[in-house]
Amino acid sequence: MLFIKTIALKKIILVIFLCCFIDYLSAQDPHFSQFYASPMYLNPALTGTTLEGRFTFNYRTQFPRLPGEFVTTQVGYEHYISKIKSGIGLSVVTDKAGSAGFRATSVMASYAYNLYLNKESALRGGMQIGIGQRSLDNFKLLFGDQITALGANNSASAELGLPNFTLNYVDVNAGFAYYTSDFWIGISGHHLNQPNLNFIAEKPEKLPMRISVQAGLSFKKYEAKKDKREEPTRAFTPMIYYSRQGIYQQLDLGANLYRYPMLFGVFYRAIPIVNNYYGAIVTQTGFTYNTFTFLYSFDIGVGQFARNTGGAHEISVLFRTSQSKQIKRKYRRKGSNYVVFPSMLGNVW
Repeated sequence: MLFIKTIALKKIILVIFLCCFIDYLSAQDPHFSQFYASPMYLNPALTGTTLEGRFTFNYRTQFPRLPGEFVTTQVGYEHYISKIKSGIGLSVVTDKAGSAGFRATSVMASYAYNLYLNKESALRGGMQIGIGQRSLDNFKLLFGDQITALGANNSASAELGLPNFTLNYVDVNAGFAYYTSDFWIGISGHHLNQPNLNFIAEKPEKLPMRISVQAGLSFKKYEAKKDKREEPTRAFTPMIYYSRQGIYQQLDLGANLYRYPMLFGVFYRAIPIVNNYYGAIVTQTGFTYNTFTFLYSFDIGVGQFARNTGGAHEISVLFRTSQSKQIKRKYRRKGSNYVVFPSMLGNVW
C-alpha cells in the first residue's frame, strides 16, 4: 500500500511539474532581436514587400552558458504577384528550449493583399494559417527513481501512465500595415484561435494571443548609378517594436545605419516598461552585396540574470531573386501607383 501511495504521489508531483513547465514554455513566443529581418514572422501583412522573390533565414541561440540553451530557427520564401497585387509565402519556425528536449515547430502559409491608396501610400492586409507541433523528449526527463546518492543512474524509470508528450494544433495569424516610401506601421495578431497546448488533456491550457505593433522611419540618401538608376547608398532607419502576450510585455527600440555596403545597428531589447528579468543591448553588423544581405548581432545581457546567461547570438541571411528590369521600371517609374515598401535595413531589399 505504501508503495502504491508513493507511486501516486510521484505522479502527482510529475503532473504539477509538467503543468508549471509547459505553462512557462508556452507563455511567450520566441522573439528575434533582428525582428525586421524576418518579415513574415513579424507580421503576415509584410509577406511579399519586394518585387522580387525573397529567401530569409534566421538563427538565434540564447543563454549559451545555461544547460539546454534556447535555439530558434526560421526559414522562409515569399514572392509578390503583381497581377493580383498579392504576396504569398511559406515559413518554417523551430524552437528548442531547455534540457528536457522541448521543441516547438510551426509551418505557416502566408498571404497578403496590397491596396494602393494613392501614388504615395498603401495599405496591406495579411493572413497566415498553418500547423504547429510541440513535444518533449521522454528520455531527457529525470525522475526520482533514477536518482541515487551518487547522482543520476542510467536505468529506465518505473513510472507508468505518463501523458503523451507530442501535441499538434492549427494556428491562425493576421495583420495589417500602412506604409509610404519613408514610413511604415503595422499591427499583427498571432494565435487568434488560441489553440490548446497542454500535454495533459484533463487540464486544457490555451496559448495566449500575441498582439504586436511595429513602426519605422527611413531616411535615405540617393546617388545615381552608371545605368542612371538612383539607389540609396546611405540610410538611417529608427524602429520600434511592442508586443503583449498574456501577462508578458516587451518593447524594443533602436536604429540601423546603412552605408554601402555595410550595415550597423544598435537596439535595446525588452526596455523595462514592466518588470523584466532579461533585457539586452543588441549590437549588429553586416553587409549587403547586390541581392544578398548578411547580418550578425550579439545581445549584451542587462538585468538580474545577465551575467550567468552568456547573452545571445543571432544570424540573418536574406536573398532576393532577380527580376527583369522591364518589370522594375514599370512599377518604379514616375506616375506608377506602385509604392515601394521602405527597407527596414536601409538598403533596397
